[in-house]
Amino acid sequence: MKQLFALTLMLTMLGACAPASPSYDDKVPLKVTIGSQFSYAPLFIARAEGYFEEFGLDIEFVEFSGASQATTLLVSGDIDIYAGTINSGFLNAVYQSGTIKAVADRGHVAPGGCSSYAILIRKDLFESGEVTGPADLKGQLFSGQTAGTGAYFLSTYLAQAGLTFDDIEFTDLSTAAELDAFDTGAIAGATKPEPGLTQALSAGNVVVLAEAEAVLGTLQSGVIAFSDDLLTERRDVGARFLAAYLKGVRQYNEGKTERNLEILSLATGESVDELKAFCWPPVHPDGYLNFAAVNGFQLWSVEQGHMDAALTEEQFRDAAILQDALTLLGQ
Repeated sequence: MKQLFALTLMLTMLGACAPASPSYDDKVPLKVTIGSQFSYAPLFIARAEGYFEEFGLDIEFVEFSGASQATTLLVSGDIDIYAGTINSGFLNAVYQSGTIKAVADRGHVAPGGCSSYAILIRKDLFESGEVTGPADLKGQLFSGQTAGTGAYFLSTYLAQAGLTFDDIEFTDLSTAAELDAFDTGAIAGATKPEPGLTQALSAGNVVVLAEAEAVLGTLQSGVIAFSDDLLTERRDVGARFLAAYLKGVRQYNEGKTERNLEILSLATGESVDELKAFCWPPVHPDGYLNFAAVNGFQLWSVEQGHMDAALTEEQFRDAAILQDALTLLGQ
């Protein structure tokens, strides 16, 4: 009995000394850009599972019409967090403002696993042997733009045969119009990320000509970025957001579980069967941002005249606030 009493007393004392789980009396409001696309999956999961509330945050998702509008709102402080793509507009805003920075991965391309980004070509062109490699794209009509990661991907592929954008033609179509154009033979190809990649392949008129990881190796395509306020005055709030977000990322990385499929079907409007068919782009469970995978794109953007100057890693990201978030998660 004396031994049992001593053990109970020791456990009680250890419990008293252990750090308490953080608790937050008030919910801090934060505005975060969002879209209905599948690429926002970790944010949808974090919201559905209450991870933001767990860290004392009241999250308002704000729809935006384009990356340029979102980055303008981030610089002005009208939104707190940019969850979007890495493009020349975003990188120019980081460079010119000097007040906003990237803080975490929101999706990337890397070798291994399924491919979530590819150059598509019309099946009849491929099967006839007319287009089977980069040299065959000369004179072909592509749907897309000459800026952005898709353009960087296509430009790098063309360069394998010594070609440039001057050697092909462009038209900018919506996803639905692209499917019709492939069906009628009006366009030859396009670069597509998920979920558009699987949807186009399912239509049956295109095949994969080249996968992004085979052409680029790694590409940092998605990013979480903070306003000046979260990087300076309210760094603790920024770290709390990232901790909650990373819990969503880690659940997302569990894959196509019944719960994840349920959450993402409700959030995106995609059916469970469609979600099962998609290649889920990888997101680092620790939020790691691969600057080398950004640098290739930004150097190309400077060369193309889309950026004034390339960012240094210190200008681009704030690594310390991500480490603060990992500390909150016990790492």
